[in-house]
Formats: sequence, C-alpha cells, structure tokens
Amino acid sequence: MTSRERVLQAIAHQPTDRTPADYGAIPAVTDALIRKLGVADTEELLVALGVDMRRIGFNYGQPDTGPDAGGYLRTMWGALRRKDDPGDGQPNFISPFNEETTVDEVHAHAWPDAGRLDYSGVREECQKHHAEYATFGAPWSPFFHEVGWLIGQEEFMMWMHTKPEVIRAIIDHVVDYEVEATRRFFQAADGLLDIAYFGNDFGTQRGMFISPRMWNDFIRQPLKRYFDASHDFGCKVMNHSCGAIRDIIPCLIEDGVDILDPIQVAANGMDLAGLVRDFGGALCFHGGVDTQRTLPFGSTADVRTEVRAYLALTRENGGYILCGSQDFIEDIPLDNIFALFDENRRGSRQS
Repeated sequence: MTSRERVLQAIAHQPTDRTPADYGAIPAVTDALIRKLGVADTEELLVALGVDMRRIGFNYGQPDTGPDAGGYLRTMWGALRRKDDPGDGQPNFISPFNEETTVDEVHAHAWPDAGRLDYSGVREECQKHHAEYATFGAPWSPFFHEVGWLIGQEEFMMWMHTKPEVIRAIIDHVVDYEVEATRRFFQAADGLLDIAYFGNDFGTQRGMFISPRMWNDFIRQPLKRYFDASHDFGCKVMNHSCGAIRDIIPCLIEDGVDILDPIQVAANGMDLAGLVRDFGGALCFHGGVDTQRTLPFGSTADVRTEVRAYLALTRENGGYILCGSQDFIEDIPLDNIFALFDENRRGSRQS
C-alpha cells in the first residue's frame, strides 16, 4: 500500500496496513530533527519518520506598494501601514474602512486581483509527490482573520451587530479573492491534488471567538464556498481550526468537510475519544497528539501511551491521520517526536 492509498483509505474509513501519519513543525524543530537523524533535508526526514502526506505550499498574498510621501505602504487589501513609527503622532495603520463606510463604498473599493498570482509551479510540485504520497494544500485563505486585521478585531466584533451589511460586503470581497485564487490553484494542479486545506481559527481554549449563532449568520456560507470549489475539482476538504469548536462540527460535516484538523485535545470538548464517538462516522480526524501537555512535558513512554490509545480508538474503522494537535515547537523534546512516529510504526506491526 502506498502512502497515498493509505491516507485516502483512512479518509474513506476503510482498512489500512497502518495508521497514516503527517508532520508539521516550525523550521527550527525540523532543522534540529534533520541534524539529529543525520539526514540530508526535509524530504529525507519525512521518509525516515514514515510521513504519508506532502503539503503543496502556495502564497496567496501580494506585495505591498509604496511607500508614499508619508512613509505608508499600501497592502493588497488597501490598508496603509508604516514599518516604523516616525514619532509624528499619526497612526501606523489606517484601514480603508471606518464607522462611516457604506456598502456601496465597500463595493467600490479597489480589491486585489487573484489573476496576478503566480501559479506556474503548482503542477510541478504536485507531480513530485502525487504518485506515492497524498498531496494537500491550497491558498490558506484565513478570511475570518483577514477581515479582523483589515478593520480591527474590535470593529469586526462590533460591526457584526451595528453594521452587519457592511461586514457581509467586506467578507464577500475577501472571500471572492481567495476563492478565485483557490480555483486557479486547483486548475494549475491539474488533478494532482488530493486534499484541499484551509485555515481559520474559530475556537479559543474554552469556546468559540463568536457565538455559534453569529458564526452561522456571518461565516458559515462564505466558508462553504471554499469547500464547494474544492469538491468541484475532485478534492477532499481538510478544514483547520484550533480550539473548542465542537458546537459547529455538525455544520462543517453538513457543508462538506471531510477531515478536521488539528484536534486540539486540551480544549474544551475536543477529546479525540468523544469526537470519534459522536462524529467518527462522518469525519476523518487529523492531529490530536497533545502538543500542550503530553509532548512538551511528558516522557517518551507517555507519548507512546497516547499514540497507542489513538491507534486503538481508530484502528477498526479508520478515519484518523496521526500527527500533533498543533505544529511541533521548540518546547517539545526531539525524542518525544521520534517516539510519536516510531510508536505508530510499531503499533501498526503489532495490530
């Protein structure tokens, strides 16, 4: 069984020879693992760890223009920002929208053009891996955050109540750009991408940033546009959200999510056993090995115990891809990362 077959069968809740695994880490951790194992590069590291997926990166951003006479750079969304504060008492960030902005002004704003992005290397990157590994990726498209960064987080939260039509118009234009970039990315991939991967963090450690009702009113339908575009091109959908998002999981399933990532098990209501019990027939889970407690503070034996528990939980019906509940960072001992992947291979041999 190839790695690609292993991942796709796990997503389909079909038997696999072992649980598929994925890898995510900050560069400093990857470099340290490469040195410790004595391998040549990241690809050799992934092979050594038994990683079954390969991410196809793509930058959906466009460069700032300027600076102008006041030292302001203009972002692709039309905001003005200064890298350094000259001490002139002027703001260092100026949104193109304010309390007086109308819906017509939002529509008239100069929004970026996804046609300016360079998609020329996408197919070649997919082609390197597709025969053996499950390929995944897409423009990251964090529109929930982009809107907050563009107008200010407090304004975002308040305007959903006081200026709902303006917020909807801003969201629609941001999503228009990102969905168009996503479609062009899929076209460039030419059928060699298995899984579309998008990310917005809707959850905190204890609950959601906004209520499920507000999420449903403002976020759900724009988010579904990414899922629909992915399915139009024959891709499975992996949706990323950190935090406690159990309340919206039924909506994500209904709207076309196939894989949920990263399963932040330390957040309220996100223990993997409970999620598998309640949603395992409809979702594949990607992640879960605890980067908040077990991996940074536990022993290698603790890590192996947690991995064995997850393998046992999902071995019969599949629906699980093993990896961390977040990317590995420098507070995690390298031996604990090795233990995670080694136990997966060992546990699979013993099953």
